[in-house]
Amino acid sequence: MAISTRINHLWRRYRWIMPMSFLLSLVFFISAVVMCRLRGFSDMDPRFVFSLGADIISLSVCAVLLYSLGQDKDGSSEYMRTFALLIFSVSAVLFFDAAWIMVDGIKELRVWNLIICVLSFAVATFLILFFWRYIAAALKLGGRFGRAANVIMNILFLPSLIMCFVNFYYPLYFSVSADGSYYREAMFPLSQVYFAVGMIIALIGFFVSKVPVKERLIAASFVLIPAANQVITLNSFELSTEYPAMLISIVLVFGVLVVNREKELIEKEKELYEAKVSVMVSQIQPHFMYNALTSIAMMCSIDPDTAQEATVAFAKYLRGNMDSLKQTAPVEFKQELEHLKKYLYIEKLRFGDMLNIEYDIQATDFVLPLLSIQPLVENAVKHGVGMAEDGGTVKISTRETATVFEVIITDDGVGFDTAAEKPNDGRSHVGMENTKRRIAEMCGGEVKIESTVGKGTVATVILPKEGQHSEDTLS
Repeated sequence: MAISTRINHLWRRYRWIMPMSFLLSLVFFISAVVMCRLRGFSDMDPRFVFSLGADIISLSVCAVLLYSLGQDKDGSSEYMRTFALLIFSVSAVLFFDAAWIMVDGIKELRVWNLIICVLSFAVATFLILFFWRYIAAALKLGGRFGRAANVIMNILFLPSLIMCFVNFYYPLYFSVSADGSYYREAMFPLSQVYFAVGMIIALIGFFVSKVPVKERLIAASFVLIPAANQVITLNSFELSTEYPAMLISIVLVFGVLVVNREKELIEKEKELYEAKVSVMVSQIQPHFMYNALTSIAMMCSIDPDTAQEATVAFAKYLRGNMDSLKQTAPVEFKQELEHLKKYLYIEKLRFGDMLNIEYDIQATDFVLPLLSIQPLVENAVKHGVGMAEDGGTVKISTRETATVFEVIITDDGVGFDTAAEKPNDGRSHVGMENTKRRIAEMCGGEVKIESTVGKGTVATVILPKEGQHSEDTLS
């Protein structure tokens, strides 16, 4: 497995890496400020003072960006992880660059100068790797070119990293003289090979990518600014601004990322609202209201008390559907169950002994989107049991495992062929798709449906426990 893949796997598994990156970046910033206070500027070259100031300001920006990313609830996506690792790598090289300025030329700190320089080159190698991973994600590079480019960058990574540490024992890229001063060696250009290869591959990627031109131009700015700076300052290491230059690109990309994220959130909220409207409308279709009112009307002369109770239940049911339009967060299952019981009570009046209802509620301490279970129960009643000659039973069960909560709706009705094309049979297929999408987007869950013709259907809603802890949950 490629090293970058291992890092991404680690990032997915351990969510604390995001806040840890922010804290370390903040430590880098504070440490750099403290070192400035201790070192002073009186005997420093003005160019070094300028570079040091750029490094410290850039470190503070990195800390702010990482904090902002840490607040994003969707920060676990691969794109966001790669972007965060890129920012953290920049903050690390900025810190080592600032530390080098502090110790360079001080004889007593010669060993520290050597250590800092080696670590700076090593972290820069990681930075180039994450830079490539970001470009590949932003340009959506796949196919033969994407795979070949990924192989090249992964293969070159390890030798490039090892050669950084060779400088501990042999002055390959640089040397530190007896008086504690840094000097580039003849083989220094070799340290730029990995960077150059990454740039060349990225530039080719701009032309082979299928993403819109606007997105390619955004990614191009991320490459061209640090590349231009690298060319300008290649022979003047006293003016070290390549990492602040890269940070400028990151800030530009971050701004675009925030704007796009806001657009996505607005679009997602619109889709969820439309889905809720669709679900609500599917439950109060004219035929359902007609059937419910007809059943209540019949009860008025036969059993007035039951008719009164049914009227109250129907009114509360309608109110619950209307209230769902204002509900923007998952609700407790107990609330969903109470609304469901009102629906089934009304349906029981219509079907009578043809409909049996059973409950096996073993877990209730979880949340789910409002009106997300009812479409499944409605299908079980109307198109499962309701289509059977002798009626049948609808059973609603819940259970808890080590990792998920499950809601199971079972009926012993007519069943259907799940592999067959959806027929135009009057079922609310659009409502079902909306339900699946809401469960996935709001709780990270899924809906599984198993059915056998002539035997019945089992619909299972699976809700991961990791998607249950939300500050936006309404009770």
